[in-house]
Amino acid sequence: MGKILSQEEIDALLTTVSAVRETDAVSEPHIAAQLYDFKHPERISKEQIRTLRTIHDGFSRMFATYLSTSLRTLVDVNLLSIDQVTFSEYSLSLSVPNALYLLGMEELEGKALLEINPQFLLFVVDRLLGGIGDTDIEAREISQIEQNVIMRVIQSIISQINEVWKQVHPLNLTLAGFETDPQFIQIARSSDTIAIVFFDIRVRGATFTMNLAFPYFTLEPIMNKLSAQSMLALTAKQTEEGTPELLQERLQASRMQIQTILADTTVSVRDFIDFEVDDILRLDKRTSSLLEIRLGGKLKFFGSPGKIGRYRAVKVVRSITPQEELIYD
Repeated sequence: MGKILSQEEIDALLTTVSAVRETDAVSEPHIAAQLYDFKHPERISKEQIRTLRTIHDGFSRMFATYLSTSLRTLVDVNLLSIDQVTFSEYSLSLSVPNALYLLGMEELEGKALLEINPQFLLFVVDRLLGGIGDTDIEAREISQIEQNVIMRVIQSIISQINEVWKQVHPLNLTLAGFETDPQFIQIARSSDTIAIVFFDIRVRGATFTMNLAFPYFTLEPIMNKLSAQSMLALTAKQTEEGTPELLQERLQASRMQIQTILADTTVSVRDFIDFEVDDILRLDKRTSSLLEIRLGGKLKFFGSPGKIGRYRAVKVVRSITPQEELIYD
């Protein structure tokens, strides 16, 4: 027959059980559940996304400088975001007609895809051929002749992407093909994840899109290089080497308004009202006097008037002296 416990022993046993339960509750805190989208898995970590952003930030600055110089107008290129989607979702989002450039990679398997708004390419063609550059152009397919005209721009894009990636891993991108219809483009399986780098190009009040897509299986062998250490090294190198040259190039591509003041005078309102045809207005400057040449509204040079062919011109004779700068300001 088993031993019968006394009331004191029963109370001690219950107290011990309660203490064990409280200890377990403290040692195992509640962990909140995290949502996971099995349809859109995040194959690229946030740290690697930041490194990709740093790489393509450098490209956007280089490309903006190149466009501003080549098109003779101020162009701004901005990196908007980097997203991960399936290739089927990306294909469905592509418009028709489009400008799609397949980029082969010697160092990695697979191909990348460069998508540029065809309206922007038509604007580029117009500017390169000497036109005024109308940004309000209806989207249409790029003809073979227009493709040849803008090929220099496309090759520059590829070269600049190779340049910024060289600091992490050389891609050696090359142009592998061109298509206007997205249904003829297949850089990955429909369910494969791709990383898309979204840019916008702003010029003369208009905004155009440009996207760069990399399949995940293409970047997978070099994912370990897209780390925080790589990002820090890349940022430091861009700061030390790229910034002064970049600023100088952008300044050289900037436009300034130049004004030449032929002469000026002051008249009363009564004289102005009494003006008639063939009246002569005497100016406060001799014909042999030098003209003021102003840059951005500030006097910087003196010049003399003349002609070049059928055009009127001003020849820069000398710069303004520090003493004159104090007087005219």
